[in-house]
Amino acid sequence: MLEAHLDAASVMDTTLATDTEPATALEKSGLTPRDYQLALFHQALRSNSIVMLETGTGKTLVAVMLIEWFAQRAAAGSGRRKVRVFLNNTVALVHQQARVIGDNTAQTVHAYVGAMGLDEWDETAWTRTWARADVLVMTHQVLLNALRSGHARISDIDLLVFDEAHHARGSHPYMLIMREFYDHCAPNDRPHIFGMTASPLNAHQSAQASVHHLQASLDASMCTVDLTADQSSRSKQIAGSDQAAGPSAVCYEYALPPAFAPTPLTTALEAACGSAKVVVRGLRTAPVILALLGPFGVDQMWLYYLRQWHRAAALRPAPSRNAVASALPDATAADDPLLDIAYLKSALELARAHCGALLDAVSDNEQMLATETVVHPVPQLRALGLHRRPWADVRAQLSPQVNRLLGILLQWRDRPTELRGIVFVGRRITVVLLAYVVTLIAEFDFVRADVLLGAALKQSGSIDRPIRSGSVRTANQLTLADFADGRLNLVFATQVAEEGVDIQPCNLVIRFDMPKTATSMIQSRGRARMPGSQFIVMVPQVDPELKQSLDVPASAAPLASEEVLSAMDADASELIVPESQVTGESQTLPEHQGSYTDYLRLVRLEDCLRDWCRAEALVNPTTTTDSTNIIVSSGPAHQEYGRMHYNLRIDDSPSTELEEMWVEQGDKQGRIYTIVSTQARITYMSAVPTVHSYVQHLPQDQLCKLQPIFDFEQVAQPKQPTVSQTKKTKKAKIPTHNALFRCTITLPSNAAVRRVAGPLMPNKRLAKQAAAYRAAKKLHQLGAIDDNLSPIADPEDEADQAANKDTNAKPTEPNAKPASRKVKGARSSTDTYDIAVAPAFVQPKALTQPDMESGEMAAKYSPRTWHLYLLSLHHPSTDSPSQIVFASAHRMPADISVPLFVNQFNAAIEPRDTSATIFRPKYLGSQVLDQAQFDILAQFSSKIFTRMIFMMLTWNELEVGSLLAPLNAEGTGIDFEFAQSCFDDRSIVYQDSTTDYSSLVGTLIMDALDHGRVKIVEQVCDTIDIYSDLRAYHSKKASSDLLENPQPDGMDSDDGCMVAKKKQKGAKTRLSVKTMAKWTDVKRINRIRPAREIATGVPLFKVRNISLVYNYLTIVPQSILSSAYVEDAQETSNAAKVATGAAFPDGLYTSPFFCAREPMDSATIANLSLLPAFFMRLNQLLLAYEVKKKLALPVQVQTVREAITSSSANTDVCYERLETLGDSVLKYIASVMLFVAYPDAHEGILTTRRGRIICNANLFDLSTRFKLPPYIISQTFVKRDVRLPGRGWHRMPFIPAKWICMSPFFKALSSTESSNTETSEDAKSLGDADLTVPKKQLPTEPIVVGTTRMLSEKTVADIIESLLGASVCDGGINGALAAARALGVVDNGWTCWSSFASVWRSNMAARKRKMVQLSNMRTETIAATTESQEANDLLQEMKLDQSDVLFGLDLSVSNPQPGSVALQHKSDSAGLSDMATAQIEDTLGYTFNDRALLVEALTHCSSLDVTSSSYQRLEFLGDAVLDFFLTKRYYDHQPPLNPHRMTLVKHVAASNDLFAIVLVCNGLQKHVCHGSVTVRDAIHDYELRLKHARKVWSQRHSNEEKDHREDSATMERPAKSRRTSSSSEKSSIDIYSDLPPEVWDAVRAPKVLGDILESLVGAVFVDSGMSHETAKSVYERVLSPFLDRFVDSGKLSLHPVIQTLLVCQGWGCDAVSWENGTDSNPLEYTNRYVCHVVAHGQRISTSTGDSPRHAKYNAANALLTAIGASAPNALDGDLNAVHNLSADKATSGKPGETALDKLLKPICTCAERRLAEAEQRAAAEEKKKRMEIEQNNTSGGIADAEDTTLATDVKMSDNIEEGELV
Repeated sequence: MLEAHLDAASVMDTTLATDTEPATALEKSGLTPRDYQLALFHQALRSNSIVMLETGTGKTLVAVMLIEWFAQRAAAGSGRRKVRVFLNNTVALVHQQARVIGDNTAQTVHAYVGAMGLDEWDETAWTRTWARADVLVMTHQVLLNALRSGHARISDIDLLVFDEAHHARGSHPYMLIMREFYDHCAPNDRPHIFGMTASPLNAHQSAQASVHHLQASLDASMCTVDLTADQSSRSKQIAGSDQAAGPSAVCYEYALPPAFAPTPLTTALEAACGSAKVVVRGLRTAPVILALLGPFGVDQMWLYYLRQWHRAAALRPAPSRNAVASALPDATAADDPLLDIAYLKSALELARAHCGALLDAVSDNEQMLATETVVHPVPQLRALGLHRRPWADVRAQLSPQVNRLLGILLQWRDRPTELRGIVFVGRRITVVLLAYVVTLIAEFDFVRADVLLGAALKQSGSIDRPIRSGSVRTANQLTLADFADGRLNLVFATQVAEEGVDIQPCNLVIRFDMPKTATSMIQSRGRARMPGSQFIVMVPQVDPELKQSLDVPASAAPLASEEVLSAMDADASELIVPESQVTGESQTLPEHQGSYTDYLRLVRLEDCLRDWCRAEALVNPTTTTDSTNIIVSSGPAHQEYGRMHYNLRIDDSPSTELEEMWVEQGDKQGRIYTIVSTQARITYMSAVPTVHSYVQHLPQDQLCKLQPIFDFEQVAQPKQPTVSQTKKTKKAKIPTHNALFRCTITLPSNAAVRRVAGPLMPNKRLAKQAAAYRAAKKLHQLGAIDDNLSPIADPEDEADQAANKDTNAKPTEPNAKPASRKVKGARSSTDTYDIAVAPAFVQPKALTQPDMESGEMAAKYSPRTWHLYLLSLHHPSTDSPSQIVFASAHRMPADISVPLFVNQFNAAIEPRDTSATIFRPKYLGSQVLDQAQFDILAQFSSKIFTRMIFMMLTWNELEVGSLLAPLNAEGTGIDFEFAQSCFDDRSIVYQDSTTDYSSLVGTLIMDALDHGRVKIVEQVCDTIDIYSDLRAYHSKKASSDLLENPQPDGMDSDDGCMVAKKKQKGAKTRLSVKTMAKWTDVKRINRIRPAREIATGVPLFKVRNISLVYNYLTIVPQSILSSAYVEDAQETSNAAKVATGAAFPDGLYTSPFFCAREPMDSATIANLSLLPAFFMRLNQLLLAYEVKKKLALPVQVQTVREAITSSSANTDVCYERLETLGDSVLKYIASVMLFVAYPDAHEGILTTRRGRIICNANLFDLSTRFKLPPYIISQTFVKRDVRLPGRGWHRMPFIPAKWICMSPFFKALSSTESSNTETSEDAKSLGDADLTVPKKQLPTEPIVVGTTRMLSEKTVADIIESLLGASVCDGGINGALAAARALGVVDNGWTCWSSFASVWRSNMAARKRKMVQLSNMRTETIAATTESQEANDLLQEMKLDQSDVLFGLDLSVSNPQPGSVALQHKSDSAGLSDMATAQIEDTLGYTFNDRALLVEALTHCSSLDVTSSSYQRLEFLGDAVLDFFLTKRYYDHQPPLNPHRMTLVKHVAASNDLFAIVLVCNGLQKHVCHGSVTVRDAIHDYELRLKHARKVWSQRHSNEEKDHREDSATMERPAKSRRTSSSSEKSSIDIYSDLPPEVWDAVRAPKVLGDILESLVGAVFVDSGMSHETAKSVYERVLSPFLDRFVDSGKLSLHPVIQTLLVCQGWGCDAVSWENGTDSNPLEYTNRYVCHVVAHGQRISTSTGDSPRHAKYNAANALLTAIGASAPNALDGDLNAVHNLSADKATSGKPGETALDKLLKPICTCAERRLAEAEQRAAAEEKKKRMEIEQNNTSGGIADAEDTTLATDVKMSDNIEEGELV
């Protein structure tokens, strides 16, 4: 059926008819439109329409059909895509109507409300929304804002639906949308209008005027169902709809209330707390409640107010001053928070005395009523129900009106499950109190009530809140849901429930208070939708005589019969009020209560609407195709009303109102300023919120909420103007006005425009709008608001956000979780980066040559030039150096110096020498190497490194960039003969059974049992051989292995545990082998083991590893070095035992069958052991040289090396200190550049732009753009990764036995063994001449050193800052600027530091010229509805006086325009006296050239002085300047501070609280210019608290010098150093006398004071021409003395929070956290914030404070006091000292157990967790290595006699030898 009607509508003869075939989407919901709904649908298609139907008769279904019809037409058309917009008055209606439309159409429906952050959307988001949705359901304000900002176009809407259209009056958004946008849209582009209302009636207009007003407002015709039809016909039409025949109406009378006397509680509260704000408000409300509800209701009101007061006190921020309760009675301020708490305590005591436990009843949320079958869903009311009283006990204390209401409700006692009622009440407080009253009376236990309240206006200051917790909106949503589900059966509501709430099961509506309008009555009546519903109006008792004379309309509800009322009042005696409660005065009617006559007036008004509709039906008869009568109101009256009041065309018709003359455009809404690019508009109505939005986005602090100030000036009325009349209009007397008004808007001191004066207007409202309109225009012309009228945050930042925004993201899902993505520049974001190779070690690209065998072209080595360097290496353990030649593919820089820390290992030097030894390669010249020479040197280099690191190197001849060679006898080149022959002899030591091996003692051998490791023979053991039982074989490790990769201080103890576990595992394996013969099987070298008869009796050698150290790149911690010395001493002791003939000690053994003589001596090997560290450091220096050369940095190479070395490299330097310094340099340079480049930008914009420059994401982009990641030094020194420099060298996984020794006892493997473990090549004899030298291709794949590594993106970003820090260290501030320019941080235009001053001067001159030009603007483009010349002439803006707009700066220029006025500061610096100026300049040590900067530096943003700007820009600059000075101070500190300590100390030195102390002690706070009482009180309060702290300290330390302060858990942190002088020695000019140490932690300062100090430094910096040295002199004069005395002198102790973490982590627990909360008693006002120190979920310390930060401080301090921890000095104290806890405070009685042990031992499991994690990591690493070995075995097998077991053992041995720490 619906399809047929839609098809019929599609071919109607209207302008909207199309040929589309509409779908039957509505049929899926099962809804069938009624005849009258279809008739209204067809009428709505013909023209803009407003449907007037009572609530519940299906208006929304008509709108749904229209939406579906327009959607089908749009789908069939080919024009521009348009959407349907459904506007609602409330948020709840938006979601409700969106569900209805979505359920009944096939369209995509999106809902939008203001809480979704739509104000932050840009045009892209709105365009995407427009493209994705077919129907947009939103609040009216959302659409209005989008249209005003230009983000939406009204021409893109084809259907615009107004729900509750009767609101389209005055300045309602409905009205503004129509006037500002609909009227100015081309007729063909206007949307179709459809409105819905239950009643268009207005209380101030007649029915006809109300209808005409609404029609003119929405440019639509009113239509409704024919009300002339009889009731039966009407019932038939709406049968089956939501409402069958409407509710039955009846009026219930109630007696007038007696004159109740004030309750005792009221009298007591007035006497005790009459000055409290809540009590004052209650006293004003009590008389009204007394008349409405009676004494019982008044007492409930007081209890409700006290509960709300109590909750507000708990949520109020803590007071700034540390007052005590005893001082409260002396306070006099009415808004004093402490006095308010005192009043609250007194009021609570009085309430408990009068009401008993009833006051605290709502706090018992856990108790439930056992008698209730259904639990009340509201906990507060559920608990209140426990204190119910019989109705008879309180009936006399209730008003007759309440008793009548209770009587009505009591009729439902027998059928409680059917009750679904709404009681409408006029006042918010009455709503809540009625719910309390019903809950507290026993007879109404069947009622489960709750409340519905609207949002209170902010200016009302109301504390009337819903009974439920949470926001008003949330509480209302829960209440409606519970009411719909039956958990509630009665709701007390204000007018918020009259419209926009779909409450289907409601069957009872009671008007407790008389409705004020007919619309209110009609809408509330429509809430009752169930069949058999009742609509009850409660009216005061009507006088019988008046009742007889009243003309009661037939449609009025009848009065309840006397019988019904008598039944309710059966016990009349209960209604008698005791005389003690009656004052004797006559009965009175409550104000605004309404009477029965008022009810009849509303009924007659509704009847007038019906009568007018009947008349309209006769004038404009309209009958649809289905014979349904539709009343349509249109015609001349509608058009005339609209022309007179709302038509925007300019014509010659006069206005009937004088105000029309004063509107500049002739439009009541004022001018329209259209921005062409976006079509955004500024109008009189939109200008005020635009200005407010701009001010709210200005930077502001917590002490001042910025807002524009509107001042009105009243002037005398000029001569009465004459108004011409049309010929058709009779002359009428025009009302006169006695005065005109001009509004002046004053904006905050950080605004682009400071003051704007509007034109004269006849009233204040128009004057305010006109002035705001002019201000908004000027803000846009200045660029302070963008083309979408949004405050400028940062256009570039918005562009970046738009570029990075996901175009596929739905903007309509605010609650959706954002997609997880990698954050650029974050520490957790890692990536793989190449490892750069120094150009000196990169071979030139090889030329391709034909292969001799295959003939194919291939790259081959060709003779080329190599550069030779002489290296002289001297280990401290040797007597003389060793010389070796180093060849590189390219020449290295001439000034390369390689520092190595070799002297630290010289045990003969005491104390230990930790200085670096410099090695300088000597250039010998160049030499061309052919293929043969290259091979000789490559083999020689491999053999040298085999003896150094016991690993075999192979090479790629096309990539090798470095070689080693022996020095010839002349010392000028290479000895190729020696290089080729020095390692040829590899015969085993065994000769025959009679050989005497005693001569080998003290010589070097290569041990095949230990993978070729070079060892020293200590003893020949004649009594044992390879078959002797020697289970201790190889059970001991060489001590020097620990030094291979030393770790820094603070090594995790679990890492050491893992090393020990690996050692124990290896020892256990060796102890399980009985003989060395068996050990050869394990090592898989049994093929070179001789027969048993040969080996028997051949002695073993006891050997010792050469103590080689490889890592000379850093200073080894003394603890590790000492342990190595101890093990060496043990080795010496063992050797002594051997000499005395003692039993063989546990040690290392080998056999003559498995070792060969080593041709190199131990001194040479020791000297050459420097090579791995030398090459690694050389490569690092060459990389640093390349970075310096690439960026042209004015920095030394060693400093660049530090700047590119990360902490993971574990070397002598790290970039973290330079990065900390560079961070401040970057902030400094970026701040100066932005301050100069953007003179018009306020602090918020500057901060945003600076944040974009200094953020890690930008730094990461810069670093990758300049390709810096490959140059970052991040690899730690690991022996297995040691190579010669360059790409071509690789490590084999093992050393084959044939390269260690040549054995005549070699025996080949069987065929089975060969097939399983070896290739045919492996079976060759070890004596084969072809295998006397290493081959370039081996059976197993070499282990290639990684050419990439993982780096954190933060590390990549930090390199930029560290390079800036290095630049400022070596090149000063100009060097830093040059580095910033080279790195792309600043533009290339900033060539030197002086360029900032010159650009600043030119920008300021240009800015002043721009302001003068704006001041002289006389005309502007105004949008008009007509294009006539007459209209354009009328729309020209009046000439602006140049004094109307003030910009707040000196506009004087060298050549001012004619007629311009220069606005200059006064000679006395705008109120700053010469004496004050001199005092400030004397304090700063600087005389200002431009005193305006000094005034600006002292001007708070709340100041009303329009001649000066806010200090915020200067504070932005001064903050960066001071941050750099302070960071440089602690970077240069001696001894050097580590990055953590630098940050720790700078955090204190740069804190706002410390700056405030310096400012106040110098007396500069007296000159702050502000316009806020809050700022004044905050500064004065801080001065008092600081003075009190100094006084207390002076009294405590006036007589004697204290060594230590007593530890306490208060905010006065104990100092660890004493004052250096007594009070008698203090100078009279000592401004810091009696200042306690660390007072900044004890006394909090308002932010404004610290900002002022920063702004003063910034002012000096700007005034001095951006002079770095001048600003530094002020810093050294003002701030440095304080830091020298209180921070750097040992008085700064470690912060207790940091110390707590260090103590617990040092103990071994890293699961310490902080848990914040509030005191359970909100009346503990001064210290109600609670903080707990929590370890593993257990609270180990608790304390309170007046803020969360101070509570955390106190909790940490309390823990430290309890465990007896003493804090070291934060600057240079030993941080390890925090772990030294004495056991004297232990309470457990166990020896040596501390208090911290007692706290943490029972709960801490960190050690077990870390050990388990370490074991898991070790197991995973072991598994990974085994998989690598198996992969290698699969690819080629194990060379010679080695197999998988050997390779595995090599891997395991590598791990043990290198001492790797997990």
